[in-house]
Amino acid sequence: VVSENIEGTNLLVQINDLKAALKDRDERMMAIEAELAKFKELSESKLKEIERLKRDLKESQCINVQNEEVINELKETILSLEDNEDTLNEVIEVTENDLASLKELSETRLQEIEQLKLKLGYNNTQEKVVWSQNSVQLTSPSVDQCIEVISELEEEHESITLKDSSSDSTQFLMPIILERGTIKGITIYSSLLSRADILSFSSQLSTNKSLTTLVLTTGSIGNNGVMALAESLQYNKTLEYLYLSYNYDLTITSVSAESLAEFLLVNTTLSCLYLDHTGMTTDGVMILMESLKTNNTLEELWLDEKHKKICTTLPYYDHIKDKLYFL
Repeated sequence: VVSENIEGTNLLVQINDLKAALKDRDERMMAIEAELAKFKELSESKLKEIERLKRDLKESQCINVQNEEVINELKETILSLEDNEDTLNEVIEVTENDLASLKELSETRLQEIEQLKLKLGYNNTQEKVVWSQNSVQLTSPSVDQCIEVISELEEEHESITLKDSSSDSTQFLMPIILERGTIKGITIYSSLLSRADILSFSSQLSTNKSLTTLVLTTGSIGNNGVMALAESLQYNKTLEYLYLSYNYDLTITSVSAESLAEFLLVNTTLSCLYLDHTGMTTDGVMILMESLKTNNTLEELWLDEKHKKICTTLPYYDHIKDKLYFL
């Protein structure tokens, strides 16, 4: 019996030892599992870091490739520009040589022209002042040239033409030639006459007894000039023909039509008035039409074709139609 108790006791001891060993093993297993969990978590983090590094590396490689492509393109562009620069330098050199040759040729031609001028007796006065049997034409004259022309005018010189004249020359020349009382025709073109220019010879124009034709054309007068001119001519007793045609840019309009109408109501000598190819408006034409109802001396009024239709609708058209001409 004692022997069996001893064996039972030993067996219990072994069982307890085995339980203790199993408990110890379980604790170690739990510790290992905890370590494994930590290691797994760390491994996953490292794997993510590795993946990120791989992506960064790939992107970096792509950027490097792109940069390399850009660098290669820039190299090609630089080479192309260098080639173009060489070509351009060659062209510039050829052009400079051509220009030098042309300059030399031009200088030679100028010398030849000057020699021809000397042979032909060419001078500036001959170019700017042209005399004929009964007229003289001045082109861009200076005041000194105007003085010279006045000194050489004779009785047979009845017509003067002034082209591209300055205000100074016009204001100097016009009063003197109007006072002479021998000039019958004055033509001024491409010489803008301001109100001040007209007023400078207004009194001489008003009292002149020789002038029958006055032509102010091709950009020579505008509204302000026309108004001053109409006032100056109201009591002139000799002027028969007044040409104000072809003054497009300066637009003779209804602004000056009132002054022209008043002039026509008073003047008794003007027979022809030319207002074609101007900026005269319909309103201006209607004002002039009213003055024709009482003017008995004007025989011809020339207007732009565009005004014909409106004029024919006037109730007194039959009374004035023989005076109207349209271009």
